[in-house]
Order: sequence, then C-alpha cells, then structure tokens
Amino acid sequence: MEHTKSSNALLNKMIAVINEVNCEVAERDEAVEAIVLAVLTKKNMFMLGATGQAKSYVITVFLKRITGSKQFSYLLTKQTDEEALFGRLDLKSYLDGDPKMITTGKIPDVNFAFLDETFKCNEGTLNSLLTALNERQYTSEGKTIDIPVISFMGASNEIPNFDNQEESILRPLFDRFEIKVVTEYIKNRDTRLRMLARKQSGQTGQVTTTITLEELQAMQNEAAAVTVPQKINELMDDILCELRSLGIHISDRKYFNYHPLAQAKAWLRGRNTVEPTDLSVLKYYLWTTPAEIPVIQKVLDKHCLTPLEVKVKEIISLADECCEDFDTNVDKNANSAIVKLRKELVQIYRMVGKLEAGTEGEAVIANAIEELEAISKQAHDRVGFAYAPLNLL
Repeated sequence: MEHTKSSNALLNKMIAVINEVNCEVAERDEAVEAIVLAVLTKKNMFMLGATGQAKSYVITVFLKRITGSKQFSYLLTKQTDEEALFGRLDLKSYLDGDPKMITTGKIPDVNFAFLDETFKCNEGTLNSLLTALNERQYTSEGKTIDIPVISFMGASNEIPNFDNQEESILRPLFDRFEIKVVTEYIKNRDTRLRMLARKQSGQTGQVTTTITLEELQAMQNEAAAVTVPQKINELMDDILCELRSLGIHISDRKYFNYHPLAQAKAWLRGRNTVEPTDLSVLKYYLWTTPAEIPVIQKVLDKHCLTPLEVKVKEIISLADECCEDFDTNVDKNANSAIVKLRKELVQIYRMVGKLEAGTEGEAVIANAIEELEAISKQAHDRVGFAYAPLNLL
C-alpha cells in the first residue's frame, strides 16, 4: 500500500519544516525529532540539558512554523501559582452562581504549552499540572474544563533526585513527559562558527515553510493509521524483557503505549507499516535517567538493526572518533592533522567497501559512504586543503 498524493504532500511539508529548523539550530537533530514525534503523537516532550543549550529556542523555532496555533510559555518558579498557568476565576460569574474561568492566553486556551524549568513547580500547583498533562483537564471551584493542548513541552538543566523525600513528589510530573531527549553544547568548531556567522549576519529567524493545525491533524491521523505487525509487538516484548533483565525499570503502561512513536517514525520514513528500525525512536521513550541511555541504545541496536547496519554504525563511530582527534589537534598543526585524518578515513572507507551488502543493503552502504565523504569534505574545507573523494584517495 502506497501513500496517497495528499499524504505525500503532507509528509514532504513536514520534512521541509524539519530541514528548515535543523538549519536554524545546530546539532539538534535529536531534539527536533523528539519535538516532531511529540506533535505527531500528541504526547508530552521533555528536554534535559545545561543552561544555554538552546532548549527553549529549538522548541520556539519549531512551534512558530505551526500556523494558527496558540502557544503558552512560562518560566516556572516556586512562587508560580495556578492562576499564572490556568487563568483566574471570574468573580462576577461566581457571585451570579455560575463560576467561570478567565483563561485567555493561559494553558486552557492554547494548542501548545512550554514549561521552562519544569521541576521548579511547587506542591500547590503540582496536582493541577499532573491532571492537565495526563487528562487534558483543569478543575477549579468544582468546575472542570477541557484543555485543547496537543503537547506539553518542558525543559530543565537537571532531573530531581527522586530518592530525596522532598523531591520525590515530582516523580509523577517527570513520568507525564513520555518523550525525553538530552542536549549538549555544540561539539563541532565549524558548526559553531557557521552558526555564529549566521547570527551576526541576521540570517536567523526566517520562516519559509509552515504547517497549519488542520494539516497537523491530518498528519496525526495518517501516522495513527500506520500498521503495527504482530512481529513488531513480539520484538518490542523481547526488548522489554532484555531491558528488565538488565535492571532498567519499564512499566507495563509504558510498554502498552509504545506503538504511536513507532508509527510516527514509520510515517516520517514514508511507510504504511512499522519495521524493526522504526523502534529506534524508543531511545527517547524508555529511559528514566541519562545513565540508562547507552544501555537502551545498545539493546535497540541489537534487536532493531540488521547485522550490516550494526557493523556500519560501529565503523562510522570510528570516523567520529577520528574527527574528535582531528578537532583536538588541528589548531596545533593543521597539515599534520588533515594528513592523519585522510589516512584514517581512507582505511575506514575500505572497511565499508569490504562489507557484503547484498541488494537490500546497498542503501546502507551508500549512506555510510556519503557520511564519510561529508566528514572528509568538512575537514578539508576547514584547513583549506583541496578535497578529493575517498575512492580516489
């Protein structure tokens, strides 16, 4: 079953937005993907990272490309009360015996809500936030109102210590953010300089591709219609059992609700059926502490990637290590650093060339070679050396 012309148009538009946002930020591909998964599945997303890592910026840059949507953003503090988030009671309506809330511009009036410094929430507003995130409702003075928020998004530079009695009450709030991603400072020097030049020249902030709320809803419907074969559920069960055997806690509730993320990933890849590689997005879903991420990633790779894909990933990681060494030494001696990197990349290129791909693996090999060429070209450009393709070198 192929995508219709309409769905292809929707998919192409989402891909265009993703590419545009990735150009606007730097080394935030995973953060952008996590946001996309959140809005496609109507789940909540949390971003963990140190101060100054553009967490709120990347969320803002993406959401402003959803036209017609109302958005709420608030920096939580221990003094934040319910009124600041949900609105206030209309006293006149209360005196008239029909209590109503004035919610204009507050959470009950928007499509997306961003809560910065998420865990600064005080105990007084915690229960209301929990209900809002989980049930999309808010109750005040005995009156319950529905909340139209598609996704709540949060950000913080730390996770509470749930073993601490005072902070343990925040555990349910953390759990309400089903999708979680960790950010880091920009690693690549060339990328930092490119982004700095863009900022200094005033090239940032331009929006050329947008999505309407109606288009987003159509995308959500299409993603939810993607088929999840029984073999995928069985594979997910294998992943669950292995992770639990390794001491990683995954609740039954989390297990039973994994599939929307896999469906969304398959849709983003232009497919109508989930395949094993689509479970790779569970790296945003299964962890509780950052220390668990490498373990989860290793298990996902083991179960969801073909032996060829695993081998290619290992080889590309070698190239990444070579690049890190190049970045460390290039300012000391550019000639020596680029010559060393060229030799290493040629060896890695040969390793890829010796892999037995078969017809189904040709694309995997081609993508690996393309990635190696991009690494080589970027390094050559940095030191002003003439670039030559790795097969010629």
